Amino acid sequence: MPVMIILLFYIHDLIKIKRYYSQTEFVAQQMANVLQNLAKKRSAEGKTLKYEDLCHAASLAYLSIYPGTTMYSTTYGQYKHEFIHCPFFAVYYVQGTTGGKAKCLWSKHITTGTYTAPNWRLFYNYTNDVSHSSVRYSANEVTASSIYPTLKVEENKPKIILETSMFWANNFMDKNGKKVSTAREAFGFRFVNPKRLNDLYFHSVVIFTPNAGFPEVRPD
Repeated sequence: MPVMIILLFYIHDLIKIKRYYSQTEFVAQQMANVLQNLAKKRSAEGKTLKYEDLCHAASLAYLSIYPGTTMYSTTYGQYKHEFIHCPFFAVYYVQGTTGGKAKCLWSKHITTGTYTAPNWRLFYNYTNDVSHSSVRYSANEVTASSIYPTLKVEENKPKIILETSMFWANNFMDKNGKKVSTAREAFGFRFVNPKRLNDLYFHSVVIFTPNAGFPEVRPD
C-alpha cells in the first residue's frame, strides 16, 4: 500500500509538470498573437512597439495561469505574490545573416515585482548568461542553432524568440508573508522537484517572423 501511494503521488506530479509546461506554452502562443496584432496596429500608425506593449501583452496572456491580479506583487518593493511564484518572459529580436548565421539585435527580460504601476519591471535588457534562459543571447554572428536549437533564419530577415516561464526564488513570499524552501513546495508537488534554470521554471519558446511594427532597436 505505501508503494502504491508513492506511485500515485509521483504520477500526480508528472501530470502537473506537463500541465505547467502546457500552460506556459499556451501563454507564449497567446502573447505572440497579441504582439503580432499590436505590431500591425503600431505600423499602421507609423509607430513601433513599446516596452509597455510587451507588458500589456503579457498581462493578457498570463491570465490563464494567474487570474485577476494574482500575477502582480501585493506589496511594494517585496516579492509577495498570491501564489508565491510569478510570471517571467523574455523577447529576443534576432537578425538572420549569411550562411545560416544570426545575431541578436536586442532582448528584454521582464517580470513582476512591484505593487505600483507599472506592475511589470525590467529584469535584463540582454544577457549572455544562459543559466536562467534556454535562449543564448549573442550580439555577434553565430550559427542560428547556437542561439536556440530550432531557430532557422534567412539572410537579412528577422525572427522573434519569445520565451515564457514561471519565477520563484527562496526569498519569495505568499500574500501572508509565508516562505517555502523548495520549488516542490512552491508549485505544489509531492515528490518531484521541477527542473530549474536559475529560479525560472517551465520554459516554453515560440519563434515567429515579426510583422512590421516590431522595432529593430530595443524598445524603452
